[in-house]
Amino acid sequence: MATFHCFPLLPLEVRQCIWELAMDPRQILYGEEPVSGYKCPWPSSAPPPPLLHACAESRTYLQRYYRKVYATEKDTGRYDWVNFDIDTLYLPQDDLETLHAEFPMARRLIILGIDSHLFRHYHSRLLLEVKHLEDVTILHMQSPDEVDNEWWQCWDAIMDHFYLHDDPVHFYLRILYPEAPPYEMNPESCL
Repeated sequence: MATFHCFPLLPLEVRQCIWELAMDPRQILYGEEPVSGYKCPWPSSAPPPPLLHACAESRTYLQRYYRKVYATEKDTGRYDWVNFDIDTLYLPQDDLETLHAEFPMARRLIILGIDSHLFRHYHSRLLLEVKHLEDVTILHMQSPDEVDNEWWQCWDAIMDHFYLHDDPVHFYLRILYPEAPPYEMNPESCL
């Protein structure tokens, strides 16, 4: 990338606007990688936001948008900087309880849905308590020896619970099965 030598000469408000517009959304891993009996897509950890390391001015200005988030409750040595306005948290369903207590500002989630029945009866209520949630993607996972063409049936009741009543949820939910693309459950396809 070429250096723009006139950048420091721009008015402060313009430089700050440029810093804001240059922030990129990232996927942040939260929680422990699920047990190996499941074929779960577990991405590598996101690099730190580059703009927090560009210069002292960008770091000082942009720190107001980022919050230090530890990778797990137990591991206080590994952390990421998260901008809840643009970043997506990627986590197994079992870590939803910690997430909802620690990060009520979360807006975007990708959840590894390993047990749809447990999710429906326990974890789904936790999503309702994350007030700023806008977008949730659940990746339906199951043991490789249990691949099922009727995978969607177990999630259908969750979609009904969230959307088929007088007060539907405030976030958009999609459920994907990576082993059987391009299948997607969402409010439009289920209702």
